[in-house]
Amino acid sequence: MKYAAPFKMNKEDSAITKVLGKAKYFGIYDDATNQLEVIENKETGGPAIFSELKKADVDVVLTPHAGPGAVNAAVQLGIKLFYCGDERKLLLEAVKEFQEGKYPEITAQNFQQYR
Repeated sequence: MKYAAPFKMNKEDSAITKVLGKAKYFGIYDDATNQLEVIENKETGGPAIFSELKKADVDVVLTPHAGPGAVNAAVQLGIKLFYCGDERKLLLEAVKEFQEGKYPEITAQNFQQYR
């Protein structure tokens, strides 16, 4: 499975940032290969980044925030969004907590809680 999260910096040990679509970078972790890479977000609008994440075969986005555009774009492309909390954490920490079942899914019905 591949996981992504918004990053502020182009560093593998960057903390997950509170913005989603306007994040400067995204960390992508592949648990099959144990590889983490950082890609630049070259899109100007929030929902557009999901096309790039889909091309990278991302299954799940872990985020502390999601608006309606991001939720709709993710749903259309089959990418699941999960709320990873507001506290500072690294992507690998968030993946571990996700795998432990600690994060609620963000959907079209509940995204207002995570804006």
